[in-house]
Amino acid sequence: MVNQRLCMLLWGLICGQIAYGQIGNKGVPNIRNFTYDEYQAGAQNWSILQDDQGKMLFGNNYGLLEYNGRDWSLITQPTNKTVVWSIYKGRDSTIYVGAQNEFGYLKTNNAGQKRYISLLSKVPDDSREFSDIWAILETSSGIHFHARGAVYIYKDDTIKVVNTPMIDGFSKIGDSILVQDRSFNIYVVKPTGLRKVISGADVQGTVLRIFDNHHGGLQLVTQDHGILTFENGQIVPKKHISSAFMQSHKIQCLYKLRNDYLAVGTVGAGLLILDDAFRPIQWLNKSNGLQSNTILAIGSDHIGNLWVATETGIDYVQTAIPLYKIADNYELEGTVSSTLIHNDKLYVGTNSGVFYTEWNDQENPLTPTLHFKQITGLSGQVWNLHLIDGQIYVCQHEGLYRIEGSSAIRIFEGTGVWNLIPIREGNPKYYLQGAYDGIHLFELSDGNLRYLRKIEGFEETSRIIELDDKNNIWMAHGYKGIYRLRLDQAMERFAEVKLYKKEHGFPTSLFVNLFKVKNQVLFGTERGTYQYDYALDSMVADPLYTRILGNTQHIRLLKEDDGKIWYIKGQDMHDEMGIIDFYDNEKYEVTKAPLQHLQGRFNPGFENINSLSQNAVLFGTKNGIVLFDRTVNRNYAKPYLASITEVRCVPNDSLLYGQLPIDQQKPISDHVDPPVLRYDQNAIRFYYASDYFESPDQTSYSYYLEGFDKSWFTGEHELSKTYTNLPAGEYIFRVKATNVYGFESKEAHYSFKVLPPWYLTTMAKVAYVITFLLIGVGLMKLYRKRIENAQKKERLAQMDVLQRNREEYNAEKLLTEQELITLKNEKLEAEIAISRSKMDVLNAEMAASIMMITQKNGVLIKVREDLESLLKKAKDSNKELIQRVIKHINQDIDTDQDWRQFKIHFDKVHEDFLERLKCQFPDITPKDLQLAAYLRLNLSSKEIASMMNITIRSIEGCRYRLRKHLNLSSETNLSEFIIKF
Repeated sequence: MVNQRLCMLLWGLICGQIAYGQIGNKGVPNIRNFTYDEYQAGAQNWSILQDDQGKMLFGNNYGLLEYNGRDWSLITQPTNKTVVWSIYKGRDSTIYVGAQNEFGYLKTNNAGQKRYISLLSKVPDDSREFSDIWAILETSSGIHFHARGAVYIYKDDTIKVVNTPMIDGFSKIGDSILVQDRSFNIYVVKPTGLRKVISGADVQGTVLRIFDNHHGGLQLVTQDHGILTFENGQIVPKKHISSAFMQSHKIQCLYKLRNDYLAVGTVGAGLLILDDAFRPIQWLNKSNGLQSNTILAIGSDHIGNLWVATETGIDYVQTAIPLYKIADNYELEGTVSSTLIHNDKLYVGTNSGVFYTEWNDQENPLTPTLHFKQITGLSGQVWNLHLIDGQIYVCQHEGLYRIEGSSAIRIFEGTGVWNLIPIREGNPKYYLQGAYDGIHLFELSDGNLRYLRKIEGFEETSRIIELDDKNNIWMAHGYKGIYRLRLDQAMERFAEVKLYKKEHGFPTSLFVNLFKVKNQVLFGTERGTYQYDYALDSMVADPLYTRILGNTQHIRLLKEDDGKIWYIKGQDMHDEMGIIDFYDNEKYEVTKAPLQHLQGRFNPGFENINSLSQNAVLFGTKNGIVLFDRTVNRNYAKPYLASITEVRCVPNDSLLYGQLPIDQQKPISDHVDPPVLRYDQNAIRFYYASDYFESPDQTSYSYYLEGFDKSWFTGEHELSKTYTNLPAGEYIFRVKATNVYGFESKEAHYSFKVLPPWYLTTMAKVAYVITFLLIGVGLMKLYRKRIENAQKKERLAQMDVLQRNREEYNAEKLLTEQELITLKNEKLEAEIAISRSKMDVLNAEMAASIMMITQKNGVLIKVREDLESLLKKAKDSNKELIQRVIKHINQDIDTDQDWRQFKIHFDKVHEDFLERLKCQFPDITPKDLQLAAYLRLNLSSKEIASMMNITIRSIEGCRYRLRKHLNLSSETNLSEFIIKF
């Protein structure tokens, strides 16, 4: 019996998940395959989730596999490096990992490196052998790691072990975890143990997952018996359209989508997506895009797209994009040019012919009806398909055909046919046929087109023709411009033909397209949309569509559809498609986000859009047919992240930021300081990506290196940027993504610093300052020296000039002065003669005076000597008298008086001699001067002794003293020195 208490426990519980829009049931979503050769790990993956940094994580045979939108990396648990069975993101965003006999969590440091932290050491020793961790779930009691025979509950850094029988089918309902044992009993896991709530006798099968059905009951998805419903205490099989499929194929895994859809992975039968009523919506398998029919795990990203792990790789199923492939080039040969639906059949025109298939609005993917067959009777390029009065007509390279059943009948031949347009309402109706050789006329009679004639007067190939409300026929020529034609009354020839080209207002004559929108003929040019001005008979820019679509891109298509206008503009691989929805007169809204995935897929000039209904549109593309399901609602502006995946130093290719390769993984620090790079490492490369995995080739990036770049660089599609020769300084690299829909991501940034080169360090700068000062001083000295040398040279030059001038002057003067010299010499000789005579007179007088003084002194001295002899013999009475006489004689022999008299005469003859002698020899005495004067007169020693009133012997002493005062050596003759001085 079913435990009735479980009903009370689960009553009212809901999943609480926000729904995305529906998934279309016709066609196949875009699928991107990642092979194990690409991600370089094991082929099998067992669990999938996305972390808060936007990276996809996969439990792989070789460890934990990570995809960041650009690169794949593998993180292993260091203890055994084996398969990761389960991964789970906790409420605190921690990633928990379950492996073989190992479980723990991931820790990421600020250098972008993840490391695995084992919790095995916290498990009691007697509970450490548990084989595999198959599931990880979280409740208020902690993180539950589920092994076959135990549950390990981790909370507050401790682990509690709940021993169990062999269990499977781990499910979470509200805050409760349900499991199933090998006897099919269902239990609630409590910290104290298991409590049985449903008997295995009622289940009788392996339960993979249990879900809340939002009606107070449960849905049990079994591995072999489909879906069981538990309501009002009873378990009954759930009957639905997918029951037979689920009961006949073994279910491997389940994933509840956020809109209550259910993704069912099978063994050998692919992936089945069910809506909330268990109706099949998509059946994906190897034939329509998956790598394998065996599904091992299912997950989703924040956008709502599915990630599917198959037996041989990983597939990205873009279910959130409302575009579905109806047929590709494998099913349809050639590029699609036209589509048409009639009598529940889809007809497709390609460059190989016409194909058709059954078409139902609601397709059951388990019983598909889309199987294309080719219409017989025609082959080759088809340009257009037209439904006229219940008949399908084919405009083809070899003529005009009508389809009857599964074959085609040619009703016009002779030239290729481009198009058909009606030109007159009423009975009969007429149609114009644009052909390779001009325009032809058809009549609609008895439900069939009947050929009438070719209209004369116009021979140009007429691919696109339209009729305006004034009965002007407009025809677009590929490179000449636009023709305006008017039929004559009999519709046999063109009465008026005029070509409009650049000279008539178009920006160019090339590639002008022609459209009819809201009963107005418009022209698409390379510079926007134009219209015809009847008053000016010229082309002018259309103000409305120029305001909406601009005037810088080629307008390739405007097509009216139930009041809305489809447009395509731009070049082939960078075109833009959208819908203009008019409301309230000329107010409008442009929608283009869901259509950006079609960029570059249309054949320029042959774009094909076919609205099947208000919510379904077919596009003919280069590689098949695409269905746009407008019922799928989605938030295209959902926030997403750009991420810096790696930072490398270019010179040595060292990793500064990012996950290390598996062969280089080692214990990492919790915190890594921003790198400080040497100057020789000033080249750095950044790798980046985003977690918006849709159309990554259409994601562009903007980057800015703060401290180096002056502004943001935008619109780059490369996933890396390299900077070289960065100067010393602090930098912040910033990057953000712009996704396929034009919405910008959050910014990612990375900081680093480049040191200056050794020759720009502080010490080097101090040394430079000192060196510069020394050099400055040296230069100043050198400068001054150069100035001095220059001045010296200038002075020498001036002196040379002066010397030359002087020599010249002297030469001239010599000539002029020779006569004066002669005259002066004669005068001088006369004066000398006079002077000599005067000097002779003076010398004679001085000699006479000296002789007289000498004689006088000689006589007096002789008398004195006699008296002195007499004094010795005289009586005392006479001695006094003799002494008085001797005294009078001594007074008369007054050498000083004689000297003064002599000096007067000497100075007259020998001017300044005595003064010069005293100046040059300051130590000389008056006696020395007296002796010098006598020596200058060349007197003998005897004469000098008489003049000085001393003995001849004393004269020698006087001569010695004079020589000494004159600093004369013994070799110098004193008399000669005095005479020459």
